[in-house]
Amino acid sequence: MSVSRGQVYFVLAVLFALLVAVFAIQNPEPVSIKVLFWQFHKVPKVLLILISTAVGALVVVLLGLFWNIDKIIRIRRLEGEIREVKEKVDGCASVAIPEESGE
Repeated sequence: MSVSRGQVYFVLAVLFALLVAVFAIQNPEPVSIKVLFWQFHKVPKVLLILISTAVGALVVVLLGLFWNIDKIIRIRRLEGEIREVKEKVDGCASVAIPEESGE
């Protein structure tokens, strides 16, 4: 039985999510947060941990999406180049090469 890369990533993601959940549940005390011009008082640390993890996961997903889009664009460009080269090769192959006479 073979395990795919996607299955390994899924299992690792679930384990990481469980680890974050345990860590978050063990830290329920409120904290104050200052971000640029905003201040938040008595924010539960569990909420801060879960939101930070979710934002990190979203960033990873978006970066993966952009990487895949870039890869698709490169593949399409290269497929176009392959078509052009094949057309040139087919054009060269259709040109008859005169045979030399064996005198």
